[in-house]
Amino acid sequence: MRIAGHGVAVDLPAGWDGRISQRQATGPVMHVATFPLLASDGDYGASATGRMRGDDVFAALLEFQGDARVRPGLGLFEAIRRPLPEVPEFGPMQLQVTRPGQLGWQRFFTESGRALCLYAVIQPVRRPAPELVAELRGVLATIVFS
Repeated sequence: MRIAGHGVAVDLPAGWDGRISQRQATGPVMHVATFPLLASDGDYGASATGRMRGDDVFAALLEFQGDARVRPGLGLFEAIRRPLPEVPEFGPMQLQVTRPGQLGWQRFFTESGRALCLYAVIQPVRRPAPELVAELRGVLATIVFS
């Protein structure tokens, strides 16, 4: 299933949920997950990740509007290609909210002239982390900007 809005589109496998919304003062936010999402979930999904169960995956894509501090292609957003997570890059220290059993990953980059952040959380229990990350990578690779 493809979801699209606010210049962002992504393909989701069966069983995944997704939302794309527009933040008031900045750019769009996309949430994708292997569990139901709520409209009230914050930008980085703090409440969403609190609802995760074993073997769930959550990811957020946030766009930051360019200004004097946020400059696509410079500083924090210097990377000019979309990062895709690798298993060793996940860890508890990268979580916005630390929860037992969860591992996080976060990267800033520029694509299509847009300053972006990808944030992801996995919770491996029965399925190993490499399997969850491979599924997440497959979803993130389908993101298209217009």
